[in-house]
Amino acid sequence: MTSNQPQVIMQISGGLGNQLFQYAMGRRLALANDVPLVLDHLSGFRRDFYRRTFALDKFNLQCGFVTEAESYADLRGRLCRRLHRWLNQNQPLERRNYVQEFDDKVFDHRLLDLKINQRVFFEGIWQHEEYFHDQAEQIRADLQLIVPHDAENIELARRICSVEAVCVHVRRLHGVSNIANAAPRAENDHLHVAANYYQRALDHILQHVRQPHIFVFADFPEWAKENLKATVPLEFVTHNGPNKDFEDFWLMTQCRHFVIANSTFSWWAAWLADYADKLVVAPKAALGKLLQSVPPSWVTL
Repeated sequence: MTSNQPQVIMQISGGLGNQLFQYAMGRRLALANDVPLVLDHLSGFRRDFYRRTFALDKFNLQCGFVTEAESYADLRGRLCRRLHRWLNQNQPLERRNYVQEFDDKVFDHRLLDLKINQRVFFEGIWQHEEYFHDQAEQIRADLQLIVPHDAENIELARRICSVEAVCVHVRRLHGVSNIANAAPRAENDHLHVAANYYQRALDHILQHVRQPHIFVFADFPEWAKENLKATVPLEFVTHNGPNKDFEDFWLMTQCRHFVIANSTFSWWAAWLADYADKLVVAPKAALGKLLQSVPPSWVTL
C-alpha cells in the first residue's frame, strides 16, 4: 500500500455471509466515489478460530486484491494496524485513512456520504442493507456465482425452478463444520432459534403460498428431519456437504420463497433471489445477535 491513490480497501473476514456484507458495502462506497475497490483477503483469516478462509473467489467480483506485503497479515502488519487504529480513532471521519466499525448493531448513515480522496482501509462487518441498497442491481450482478455446477445440482435447480419452491434453512451447529466435535446449540443459548420458529414460519408460508414445495438445507440434518414436518412436499438437500456449500447457496438462491435461519448465509440467499413476489420469513429472536437487520419487506416471527 505504498501509493495513496484514492481507493476503498475492505478487510474480508468471517464466514461467507459476513464476507458478502463486507464486499457489498465496499463496492457501493467505491462506486459512489468512482474509485477502485481493493480487498484485503488475507489479514482477516490468519487467526480465525474456525479456520475460515476467503470464500468470494467463486463470485463475479469487480475489485482488486492486496499483496501479502500490502496486507496486515504478518507481525509487522499487525503492529501497523494497531498504530493506524490509534492514529485514526480521534480523527473526524472524513479525515481517517483507517475506518473501524464502531458498533455493528448500528447503521452509520455518515458512510453513505463519505468522500474518498485517499487510500482508506475499512474494518468491520457492515451487516446492514442500507450500506448498499441504492446499488442493489449492481451488487446482485457482482454476486453471481461463476463456477460450473455439477450435473446433480443442475438437475435439482431445474426441479426447484419448476415448482413454487420454499427454501428453509436450519442452522444448529456452533462454528462451522470443519471444527471437531461441533455440537447443536443448546435450547437456552441466546443465539438459538427454537424449533417452534420453523413451525410458525411454515404456517405463515402455507397461508400465503399456493402449492408450496419445501426444500430444507441444514448443517445438522438429523435435527431438521426430526423437527420439521409439513403436509406439503418436503425435501432435505444433503448431498453437497461442507466442501460444496457454494452449491447449496446457489440452489437456495433458485428458490422463490424463504424461511431463513439465524444466519447471514441464508440472509444473502434470500436477498439475492431475483423474484419480485418472494416471501421471506426471518427469526425475530436473532435480530441484534447473529442478524443485525433485515429488509423492511421481510416478515419477522
